[in-house]
Amino acid sequence: MQNLQTKLLYALQSEASTECDRYVRESPQFYSEGTFSIYQFRETLKQTSQAYDSSAMVESEPAIRQLLRLDFEPKIDRTIRQVFRQTINQTIKTNLIPMAKQMADNILQKYDVARENLKQTLEQEAKEKIAYNQQLTQKLKSDGIIYNQAVTNINSCLEAMEINGHDLPLVNIID
Repeated sequence: MQNLQTKLLYALQSEASTECDRYVRESPQFYSEGTFSIYQFRETLKQTSQAYDSSAMVESEPAIRQLLRLDFEPKIDRTIRQVFRQTINQTIKTNLIPMAKQMADNILQKYDVARENLKQTLEQEAKEKIAYNQQLTQKLKSDGIIYNQAVTNINSCLEAMEINGHDLPLVNIID
C-alpha cells in the first residue's frame, strides 16, 4: 500500500510540475500581432528603454505584472476547469487501477492460505474449548457424586431418626 501511495504521489507531482511549466512560458497569443497585450508590452518596454537608470524598470514592474497576469490567469482557469482534472483522472487510471488490480490478485492468491490458517486456528480453539468443557464436566460429576453421598448419608440419618418423608433429593448424574 505504501508503494502504491508513493507512486501515485510521484505521478501527481509530475503532472502538477508539467502544468506549472506551461505557466512559465507565455502563450503564443501573448505575442500575436494586433493584440492589446503585445501593444501594451511594447509600450512598456519603450518607456523602460528611454531611461538610463533602473528606476524606469522598477516603475514598469506593475505594468509587466499586469500583462503577465493577463496571460497567466486564462491558463490557470483552463487548467482548473479542463486539463488538470483530465490529467489526474488519466494518471489515476494508468497508475492506480493496474496497481489495485495487482493488489486484488495478491489478496486472492493469499485467500486459500488465509482460509487454511483460519481453519487451523478455529480447530485449535475448538479443541481447547472441548478439553476445558470436559474438565468442567468431570468436576461437575465428581461434585455430584460427593453431593449424592452426602445426601444419602443425611437421608440415612433421617431414616434412623425415623423422620420419614423428608428425604433430600439426589442429583441425576448423566454419563
